[in-house]
Amino acid sequence: MTAPAAPAERLYILDTLRGIAALSVVFWHWQHFFYVGDTPSNFDPTQQPFYTTMEPFYHYGGLAVQLFFTISGFVFFWLFANGIGSRKVTPRAFAIDRFSRLYPLHLATFLLVAALQMAYLAQHASSFVYPFNDGYHALLNLLLAPAWGLEKGWSFNAPIWSVSVEVLLYATFFVICLAGSWRWLLAVVACGVGLMLYPESYKVGSGLLCFYIGGIAYGLLQQLRLRLGSGRAVAASSIIALTAWAYQFALADAVNSYLIMCLCFPATLVMLAAAGLYWPGLLRSTAWVGDISYASYLLHFPLQILFAMVMDKLGLARTVFNQPWVMLAFFTVLIPLSLACHQWFERPAQRYLRGCKLAGQRTGKAVS
Repeated sequence: MTAPAAPAERLYILDTLRGIAALSVVFWHWQHFFYVGDTPSNFDPTQQPFYTTMEPFYHYGGLAVQLFFTISGFVFFWLFANGIGSRKVTPRAFAIDRFSRLYPLHLATFLLVAALQMAYLAQHASSFVYPFNDGYHALLNLLLAPAWGLEKGWSFNAPIWSVSVEVLLYATFFVICLAGSWRWLLAVVACGVGLMLYPESYKVGSGLLCFYIGGIAYGLLQQLRLRLGSGRAVAASSIIALTAWAYQFALADAVNSYLIMCLCFPATLVMLAAAGLYWPGLLRSTAWVGDISYASYLLHFPLQILFAMVMDKLGLARTVFNQPWVMLAFFTVLIPLSLACHQWFERPAQRYLRGCKLAGQRTGKAVS
C-alpha cells in the first residue's frame, strides 16, 4: 500500500472529535462520586444528571479511550510515518516532541492527585476511587508506566493509563515506520497481536489494536482519495461508516466492542477526515475542544476529588451529584480550567522543552 504525501491541512473535525471523546470520559466517570473506596455504593446509573439525554455516554463513555487510540494512530501515521521512514525525524526528536507534549501536565496532575488523596484519606477510611497510591505505584507513574502490566491496580490519576499505553505504542510505531512500505504489513500484524491480547490484557491489547487500525484507516483514506478523488472519497467513506454504525444499532442493546473498535471507529475517522479535507476549515470554530482535550482528560479526576471533599465538608450526601446543577457547576469549572491550563501551562512547557532541544542543536549537541 503506497499512500500519497500527507496533506498539510489541520483536520479540525478530528480535533473536535478528540475533544468530545475526552468529555465523554467525564460522563463515564461521573459514577466515581458514588464510590466508597474502589466499589460503587448504592449507585443507580439512571439517576445521574441528564440521564435521558446522555445515557450512551454514561454506559459506553469508556469506549472513548479506544477512540483516542484510533485517532492517535490515524494522526501519527499522517504526521510522522513518512518523516520517520525517510530518517528526517530522529528518535531523539520524536521522543522530545512526545515528552514535551505529555509529561509536564502528567507530572503536575500526578502531584496534585497525590496531595488531594492525602487530604481525602485524612477525612475518610479509604482513598477516593483509586487505592494504590503508594511509593511503588508513584514510581510507575513518574515513569509513565502505570499500565504496562507492572501495576497491582489503579493508582493516583488513573486516567493516565491510556497515555502510559501510548508511550509503548510510540516506541513500536517508530520502529515499524523504519520499515518503509512494509509498515503497513507490520501494522496489520500489530492489530493481530492486539486482538490476541484483548480482552484479557485490555489496556495494551486495545491500544495496539485501535492505534494501528487507525493508522491503516489513514492509509485507506489516502487510497480512496487517490483512486476516487476527494469528493467521491467523502461519499464512499460515508456509506461505509454509516453502514457499520447501522449494523451496530441493529444489534439493539448489544454493544459489540470488536465491531466498534475494528470497523465503526476507523470507518468514522476515514469519513470525517475525508470531509475535513474536502471542506477545509470544517468545524474550525469548535477545534478548541480538541485543544483542551488532554487538559480536560487529566484534570477531571483531581477536580472530582475536590468536589467530593467540598460536598462532604458541606454535609451533603453524595446523592447531590445526581443533581443537574452540580454537573453544570463541575463543567463550568472544568472547561475554563482546561482552557487556562492549555494556554498558560501546556503550551509554554512545550515551547520551553522544544526550545531546549533547538538550543542544544545550536550549541553542537545535535539531535541524533
